[in-house]
Amino acid sequence: MTVPKATELPPFIVHENDVPEVEGHYRPPFEKEAFSWTRDLGRAAGTVNVGLGVDRLPPGRRTGFTHAHSEEEEMVYVLKGTCAVRIIEPGRPPVEYELRAGHMVAFPAGTAVAHTFVNHGDSDCFLLVVGERKEATDRVFFPEDTGYDEATAQERPWRHWKRT
Repeated sequence: MTVPKATELPPFIVHENDVPEVEGHYRPPFEKEAFSWTRDLGRAAGTVNVGLGVDRLPPGRRTGFTHAHSEEEEMVYVLKGTCAVRIIEPGRPPVEYELRAGHMVAFPAGTAVAHTFVNHGDSDCFLLVVGERKEATDRVFFPEDTGYDEATAQERPWRHWKRT
């Protein structure tokens, strides 16, 4: 049985090169730090409940503020290069673990394990990032970026995960 080849891709099939790369930043007045560049493949293909992106993490940058989610599970797979994952577990000081291509890191929801990825090297690191989208119920806290954490608590209390 011969199946005809399609000439045009449907909207749920995207190629990484066709998805714009967007530089990560936070809202003012927290926009001063530049973060990783992301291609949001999931949104481009129309996903609703799960996000998937490719992050390009340049030297000297991190993926975002150190954070933890109450409801959203996340996973990160190192595709190419090296970086460190910065982890803050409840009641423990921050620690960084060196990663290289092939490492996968899981962040189950509700564990309060805060994280970010940092590139201390001299070349870009590429990460495959997968996470749930539960904006209606998910809460977030930022243990190291306390100004942003406080602003979130005041401006968007429904998104802030109050930690005791």
